Amino acid sequence: MSVFKRYKYWISSAKYTTVQKFMILIIGIISFMLLARMLGPEGYGVWGLFVLIAAITETTRNSLIRNAFIWFSHQADKGEQGRLQTAALFINGLLSILLAALYFFLSGLIANALNAPSLSVMLKIYSVCLLITVFFSHIETVLNAKMDFRGICWMNCFRQIVLLTGILVFYFSHLQISTVYLALIYLASVVVGSITGLIMSTKYLFWQSEGYKTWISRLWKFGRFVFGTNIFSQLFRSTDVIITSVLFGPGVSAYYNASQRISNLVDMPSAVLADIMFPKVAQFGSADKQAIKNIYEKAVGATMIFSIPALLIILIFPEVILRILAGNEFVVAAPILRIIAFFGFMLPFLKQFGTVIDGTGNPHINFRLMFFGFVINIIIILIFTQFWGVVGTAIGTATTYFILFVISQIILHRKFGISIVGVVKHIGLFYVEMAHTIKSLVKGH
Repeated sequence: MSVFKRYKYWISSAKYTTVQKFMILIIGIISFMLLARMLGPEGYGVWGLFVLIAAITETTRNSLIRNAFIWFSHQADKGEQGRLQTAALFINGLLSILLAALYFFLSGLIANALNAPSLSVMLKIYSVCLLITVFFSHIETVLNAKMDFRGICWMNCFRQIVLLTGILVFYFSHLQISTVYLALIYLASVVVGSITGLIMSTKYLFWQSEGYKTWISRLWKFGRFVFGTNIFSQLFRSTDVIITSVLFGPGVSAYYNASQRISNLVDMPSAVLADIMFPKVAQFGSADKQAIKNIYEKAVGATMIFSIPALLIILIFPEVILRILAGNEFVVAAPILRIIAFFGFMLPFLKQFGTVIDGTGNPHINFRLMFFGFVINIIIILIFTQFWGVVGTAIGTATTYFILFVISQIILHRKFGISIVGVVKHIGLFYVEMAHTIKSLVKGH
């Protein structure tokens, strides 16, 4: 059977998500190449910290509502959908206002703690962005629940296009770009993305002003564990960059951040599958263990067939990749990039672990694992950094990832019978089926 027929659901569902991630990938590469050269290590380090803070904030905020909303939207009656949306928007808005106030009034303290004074003004601008992204994230959540990946694709693509256009204007006009101007461009991109999302989602948006308060409690009870998980997960994944900035300054942190950006490009297939996998898992719940086992092993296997070749290239040629993408100033980060690529092999397993655990109604397990990972990561990184400097930071992170990888696989095996052997089997099957499909296409021509 053709690979296209066998995995029809995944290919069909991933069509727009793949376009979205691919656009973000290409735009991310171009933006990275331009900004690394325009800003230099010091300026790019500050911009990297801003993007990191924005990613942590938006991902954790969205996590409080997103998975809970998708879960309940598949379980609740149609008559409850309006109340559910109203409750989700209320929680989203309240949390965003609190976070915006936090960044506005504590921007100076945060900037000084990270050794990046210019970050203070950028965080004030970001506090305005947060208020606008209330609508962006709500629309994205609703579209996810409806499995309308077309709308999500376009709102995210237009957001990235505006950001890249602003950078290109400065680049070709030979104007000096600053990190503050970049923050303003970021604000403009959020506005355009939100307007695009509103246009694409009008038919799904409806609210009921009565009877929604009970849903606030239910969303909170489900989402608090996912929210906590994402806080510690994002902090865990950012600990290395934050510690390097605090100990060595944003200039040195830029080398680490650049290496992470390159490694994250390889993680795109995993992000694509995670986005389309959660609604599917939520439909099964935790009862159908065999279905969950198949979904997880296929998802990780499909991710790895793309990740393995890319990660091997990074491991073998880190200097060449850094020179092409970031410029000669960043080549010194080659040892860091090689270590980060190493733990890139474990990321698809851990990302899909969170999707399965949350999707089967067990977010507390994911929360405990991420909290554990966050705590031990700080300890390990601080110890290793004392011995090996910035490279020790990367080694410490890789050590923590390996520990979490082992623990997560034990949990998945006990709950659903999932095994690494099953993943490897699907990787092999994917390669064989792709070969047969390509062969049949060539014969057809």
